[in-house]
Amino acid sequence: MTATRDRTTSVAQSLTLEHLTKTYMSRGRESFQAVKGIELDIAPGELIALLGPSGCGKTTTLRMIAGLETVTSGDIRIGDRTITNLPPGKRGVGVGFESYALYPPLSVRENLSYGLLARKVPRANELVNTIARRLEMQDLLDLRPASLSSGQKQRVALARALVRNPPILLLDEPLSHLDASARQRVRRELKVLQREFGYTTIVVTHDQVEALSLADRLAVMDGGIIAQFGTPDEVFDDPANLFVAGFVGEPQINVLDGVVRRDRGAPSVEIGTGRMPVAVSSVADGQAVKVGIRPQDTLISIATASTGQVSASVQYFEHLMEFGQASLEVTGVDASVLVQTPAQESFKPHDVCTLWAPPNQIYLFDPDTGNRLR
Repeated sequence: MTATRDRTTSVAQSLTLEHLTKTYMSRGRESFQAVKGIELDIAPGELIALLGPSGCGKTTTLRMIAGLETVTSGDIRIGDRTITNLPPGKRGVGVGFESYALYPPLSVRENLSYGLLARKVPRANELVNTIARRLEMQDLLDLRPASLSSGQKQRVALARALVRNPPILLLDEPLSHLDASARQRVRRELKVLQREFGYTTIVVTHDQVEALSLADRLAVMDGGIIAQFGTPDEVFDDPANLFVAGFVGEPQINVLDGVVRRDRGAPSVEIGTGRMPVAVSSVADGQAVKVGIRPQDTLISIATASTGQVSASVQYFEHLMEFGQASLEVTGVDASVLVQTPAQESFKPHDVCTLWAPPNQIYLFDPDTGNRLR
């Protein structure tokens, strides 16, 4: 690996986006603002994931950084150098596309080495061999793109971005076409390579597992804005709003209608015919809320609920070896909840049970704005 490190004079740099916007204009049609003034400050060597559903603006943001989309307003800086108006070739970024963008007449080896040879980088073939070995694609080097599967093409596109050793690496859905086992292996190797060479990296993905496992911090995007930016633990354990809570986490968070009660000073949330204590300070008595409880945090036991407890009945139960999964119908609420149970527990349909969760793991949201109530 020492030889690989010697190949470059580039050093990981910070990347800053300041009030970055992108508006699409079309004659005779309403303008559409795809990116709405996002701001990010990414440290040198940090790996950031842009996570969100299709159409949220994450790929548009990546393409603006790469220079493939014009910026409507705002600024992009690498270190202290503004690159907003520079052409793509002068920005010093490496890009791995979901659409591969490989040269059909060239072999895989030639696709990987083309840019290195054009820049007269020493030991280009050695560098190509190193990356190919790390991504388990040595057997593909003499093939042409037409003979590759979609997953193999995506691995080549990823390798071509990595072999440049750029100070800024941009990856658009880099693992989406790989099968499950290859995705796990390449994801682990990508993380190792990113740490080893110190690329400042942005990964665009709609896959929360990919984002949570790869990223130092992740930006959850919704409708052209960043709904929350933080470490995976911060985003998962302390969601800023109902969208983030619902998008991040598998299985998806349970959301129920509730009302806050402050009888005798201790706050609780009323769900159906029962209540659960909650850890909130600013929510008034009688305020209607959306209650979020993750399946992993929800606890149940077989018992007839006493006064004040939330009761439910089991609709179905699945034993999934490492854990169980129960769907419950909550008494007094037109909704069901999903609960992950320990592997040793088992339930039957129509079992009556009580339902609760630790107070600090019950999230309350404003039903109108979706914002977190604390």
